[in-house]
Parts: sequence; structure tokens; C-alpha cells
Amino acid sequence: MSEKLEVKLEGIVGKDRLAKGDIERLVYSHDIAPIPDLMASLFKMEPDLIVRPRNLKEISEILKVANEYKVPVIPRGGATWGYGGAVPILGGIVVDLTGLNKIGEIENSVISVESGVVWKDLMEHLEGSEWMLPCYPSSALGSTVGGWAATGGLGYGSLKYGSFVDNVEWAKVVLPSGEILKIESGKEDEPTLRQIFGSEGILCIFGELGIRLVKRGEAEIPFIAYFNKSIECVRAANEIVGKTRPFTLVVKSSAFLRASHAEEVESGTIMYGLYEGPSTEVEKSIKVFRETVEKHGGMIGDEEMARHEWDERFYPLKIKKWGPTVITSDVLLPIDELESFVIHAWSLGRKLKVDVDLEIIYTSPSEAISFPLFLTDERKLSYMGHLTVAKKLIDYAIKHGGKSYGYGLWNSVHLGKSEPDRKKELERLKRMLDPNNVLNPGKTIKMSSKLGISLPRPLYSMFLEALWIMRRVVS
Repeated sequence: MSEKLEVKLEGIVGKDRLAKGDIERLVYSHDIAPIPDLMASLFKMEPDLIVRPRNLKEISEILKVANEYKVPVIPRGGATWGYGGAVPILGGIVVDLTGLNKIGEIENSVISVESGVVWKDLMEHLEGSEWMLPCYPSSALGSTVGGWAATGGLGYGSLKYGSFVDNVEWAKVVLPSGEILKIESGKEDEPTLRQIFGSEGILCIFGELGIRLVKRGEAEIPFIAYFNKSIECVRAANEIVGKTRPFTLVVKSSAFLRASHAEEVESGTIMYGLYEGPSTEVEKSIKVFRETVEKHGGMIGDEEMARHEWDERFYPLKIKKWGPTVITSDVLLPIDELESFVIHAWSLGRKLKVDVDLEIIYTSPSEAISFPLFLTDERKLSYMGHLTVAKKLIDYAIKHGGKSYGYGLWNSVHLGKSEPDRKKELERLKRMLDPNNVLNPGKTIKMSSKLGISLPRPLYSMFLEALWIMRRVVS
């Protein structure tokens, strides 16, 4: 990388907030998901430099310099998203946004929050007040506000209050050119809030957001129920979200590979969540919950059990204690397709001869995010074959009216089939906002190698299908 470029960046952030050592570059070359050497060899995943800005002005100046030298810029928050969105593929400059960590005042129920704030810190900031967040991610312990805005914004609370973008009044962003822009909800001039949310860091860098808060409910009651069969649990959950409106409802099961027949998919499935709001409304909802659980053969747990599970909701990867690696791919599905998806995930686990956990988070009365967790070991040769399960899950979701919930690098080849209109919109906006292609290039709308060659979906799909067939040889 040009010495002049490095000098200019040092002039923007200072020497103490610029890093280029081997250890730092290695740390920033991956996110939470392990990458096989064969696949990593296609990309240049170590950045040339890491910069740590503290405000929008510094981000703006960094992008202006990057455009001058035609160098890639990769925005990075908590790196809790395992699809490679925060990882370089062509080297370049990683912009660590965790230094933008200020929480502002509440005005007219809107709180200003910088993009590097961790969700758990924001939740703790609001504890004891009359306000609470309408929604937040399941990865709230480590993920940042800007990171969730960039990667979808569906999670806990979405069932009752909608997605993250539904609850944002405005956002201050830095466009690829370096222009600082405040985008307000309802604004029709491009880019709009809905266009940049979920754009995965290819259209802008989030700097600060105005989040609409909600008043804490008069009552807050967690609930839990246990089922012998996953299918009955899903049926009960679907009925409950049709009749009531929980803040959150989650279905979770462990190691359901042990079932011998698909219709008996495993013992040990639970349903848990939270009702909040006026006391009379919460009491009526709990009554419906109890009646529905009993109707479907479930057993209702006491409030202490429910409170424990709710307090532990940020730890969905406990399966990892059984082994070193977990493979998953989040998909968004119509709730009517959840039963068949559970059986499909069970079937994949059986074919791979691995244990499987399953978690389903209902995000609306009609849709839910499902992420099966397949236990494997990246140290073994069989891991390459196991990676193909992500494609199998996404293909199944698309076929049944769903889509991938996130693309980044590894799922980018699926965007055209999963959301063809969204792909066209992102491609158009990318050309308009980032003519030099400096901001997070080679992801989401296409997968590019370090040689600058885009990997076509048919070729990538053939490669994964070959790995799926070869798994029998190496397992």
C-alpha cells in the first residue's frame, strides 16, 4: 500500500488509531465463522491497514482518501455476523467503528446512538428508566447498532414492534464518496432508509441513528413450555402468534438428530418468550398461551424457569460446548413452512451424521427466522462437505417462499435467486453512489476473488454440490 496513503490516513486519525502489524491484520482477517484454507485462498483477507475513527468527519475523510487511491474500505462493527461482510477480500482499509460509542439524550421518545454502541450497553443504559428498546438482535452481547442496521434488523421485539428500520427516525451515514448525509424516515429522495438498511456495508457507513423508544409496559411476564415433539411445538407457536402478540416468541430444540422418524423429530423442544404491556392485555394473552400449549400436548413451566430462559436468551450457541465449530445459515420463512423446514433440517443433519440444534425467532405474525445449528469440526476434512449445508438450507427456503436472511460474502451468490428485485436495486444504487467501487467491494451483489474475477452462481453451486457428494468419502 502507498506510503503517501498511509501518511494521509495517519493525519486523519492519528498514529495511535492506525494499525498495520501482523497480529492486528490477522485479527481483522476473519469474523466469528472459521474459513477453510481452500476457500480463504481465493481472497486477500488480511487488510493492509486498520483505522479506528471516532466521528463521522474522520470516516468521511478516510473515504475521500480511499477514492483518491482507489483502495477498498471495509466497515467493521462487532463482527458477530458470520457471512464475511466485515472481512476484506481484496485487502485494503478496515474501518473499525467501535470507537463511535456515544449514547445521546432522549428527545420526544427518540434516542440518538452512534453506530459503534453495543446493544447490550444501550439496554443497560435504559434500565431503570420509563423507556425500552422496541427491538434488538439475538447477538446483542457483542453486535453494534450500526452492524444490525447494515445486516437486516430483525430479532427480539420485531414480532410486536416491527423491524429495526420501522423504529428508526433518522440515520446519519457516510456515503462511499465521503459525503455525510442525514436520512429521515419517510424521505423519498434516494437513498432512503429502507434502501440502505440491510445493504450490508456496500452503500454507506452508518454513523449515528435516532431510535424511537417505547414506554415500558405495566406488566412484563416471561413464559415457557416444553414439548416432546418439535412439530407440535411449532404448531402451537404458530397458533399463539395468530391469537396474541408477544414481545418475542422463540422455539428452540437440542440435538434432534436422535429421532428415528421425521414425524417424531425429537424430544426436548421448548417455546419461550415474553409478554409485556397493560396488565389486562398480558393476563389475557397468558391465558391463551396456556390453553394453546395444553391443546398441543405441551407442559407449561413455572415463572422461575421462564425467567431463567429469558435471561439466557443471548446464548444461542451453547451447542458449541460439544465441539469446536457450528455451521448455520439464517433463513426467513413463512410460518406455514416451518414444520417442513424442521423436518428438512433434521434430514440434513442425519445425512451429515452430525448433531443439530434449532432456533426459530418469530419476527411477525406471518414470518420467522430459523437457524439450525450443525455441530462439526473445522479441523477435520469432513468440514468442507458440511459447509454445503448452508446452500441446502437457502435453496429449500427459496423453494418454499422464503429467502436467505443475509448474504455478505459467502451467501452473495444466492441474492439473485432469493431476492431478484432487491439485487437489481442494490446494483443500481451501487453504481450511483459508489462509481469507484471502494466500499466493501465484491460482496452481497456478487462474489469476487482476489483476482477481481466474479464467481458465477452456477459454478459456485456446482462446487458445493461436488463437496456434498464427496462428503461420503471423507466422513
